[in-house]
Amino acid sequence: MFGKNYVVTGDDVNDFMVMENDAYFSYTLRLLYVFLFNNGFSKEKLNALHLGFKEGNHRLTCYKNLMFTQPFYIEMNHCYIDDKIMIKSRFFNLKKECCAEVTKEVEWFDYARREVIPTPRKIMKHFNQNAVR
Repeated sequence: MFGKNYVVTGDDVNDFMVMENDAYFSYTLRLLYVFLFNNGFSKEKLNALHLGFKEGNHRLTCYKNLMFTQPFYIEMNHCYIDDKIMIKSRFFNLKKECCAEVTKEVEWFDYARREVIPTPRKIMKHFNQNAVR
C-alpha cells in the first residue's frame, strides 16, 4: 500500500466545482509515478530505459464528490496480473471517508521497440514487495 496527500485544483473540476472523472484517473497514474520515483525509477530514468505506460481498461466508482480546494488522500494498492499492473486506488476526504475507487490497468511500453513488454524484473520486485492481494 502506498499513498499521498493532494488538494483538488481548478484543473481537476467541472463548472460545478466537482472533481471530474478524468482527474481521478490522472491522480492514479500520477501516484504510480511517485511510487516508481520513490523506488529509484524517476521519469528521466524510465525515459533513458525507453519505458513508458500504455493505459488499458479503467473503472471509476464515486461514492461522494470531492470539491475544489478540498484536501484528499489517495491510497494505491497494486498487484501483478499476466504482465499487466492492475492498480486500485481509493480516494479519501479529511473525514477518512472513501469518496471514490479507481481500478486501472497499465502495461509497460518499450518506446525503442514500439511494443508492449512484460514488466521488467528490476521494477517488478518493488510491486511484489508492496503488493496487497
